[in-house]
Amino acid sequence: MKPIELIKATLLPVIEVSVLLPLLMFWVFVSIGTSGSPLGFLVLIICLPALFRYQSLLLESCAKGEAPGAFDAEFFNWIGTMWTLFPLPLASAFVIGAYYAGGAWGDAGVWTVMGVAASVLPASLALLAISHSPLEAINPFAIRRLYSKAASTFWIAPAYFLAALFISNQADELPTPVGNLVDLFLFFSFATLIGALIRPFDLISDVHIPDAVERDEQTIAGDIETARTLVLSHAYGFISRDNRTGGFNHIMAETRNDPDPAGAWAWYFERMLAWENKQHAMFFAQHHVADMLDHGEETPALKAIMRCRLIDEGFKPFPEDVPRAISAAERSGNIELAAVLKRG
Repeated sequence: MKPIELIKATLLPVIEVSVLLPLLMFWVFVSIGTSGSPLGFLVLIICLPALFRYQSLLLESCAKGEAPGAFDAEFFNWIGTMWTLFPLPLASAFVIGAYYAGGAWGDAGVWTVMGVAASVLPASLALLAISHSPLEAINPFAIRRLYSKAASTFWIAPAYFLAALFISNQADELPTPVGNLVDLFLFFSFATLIGALIRPFDLISDVHIPDAVERDEQTIAGDIETARTLVLSHAYGFISRDNRTGGFNHIMAETRNDPDPAGAWAWYFERMLAWENKQHAMFFAQHHVADMLDHGEETPALKAIMRCRLIDEGFKPFPEDVPRAISAAERSGNIELAAVLKRG
């Protein structure tokens, strides 16, 4: 890794606006949380899971070479993408270990535990982003394999971790708000650096955990249903805040990765019809119809159009898709629908 790339990776939290804004938001929350008030303690409880969850997803984005996604209120949920919360108990275990080691052996005990953390934490966080499995993240054989594959540069992560601890310790002498800002920068910077260090080795697509047992069709269907529900919930967060485009883009991106893309389109459409505001489903149906026409699924597309027109008589596909829908209706003998689509 070139030095300029290394510097850019460590400074990403302050040079990338999509990361800087969440950093500043968490700075406000943590500053309130460390104020000593009862409200502050509650704020810390609420924001800490979101903080560690965002760090996990930030690391994963950097490992894939993708721009970090926008922060969303869904990060504060305790359910969904549970693997992203694993860094919280992992970090807590080392903090507790350092506390007791310090009580028993003083500073030597603290730095011994931190030395172990420096060698384990970076690899564990990297493995977590790669595999999405807490068990793999603490697997000593997986950690050894990761160091073996990325040995040429990954040693930088433990070194940065120790340097960050030293800087954070010195920042304690600063006013609390300033010290909090330094700590949060180092926290995010640690994640972006790890992601950048493993990206050249393409470990994100190379390492995986095999299923322990072969799953039956019912279990697989349940997993797909759960995944789609989480996607729809995340999209609803965008849509409910007047960002329909962002919500639809999220759904369509996930649909491309779905084991059954056609079934996924229909599933999301059916669930949107259950929302109080059915206009969102009507707009989504335009994308749905376009996708079906693109894949030659004319009969399902016509059925979707007719169903939407029962809900909203003014419904029509996208203007560029209307000629295709008319041709499909005429070929199927549905002259009435073709005539309706031909009108203004």
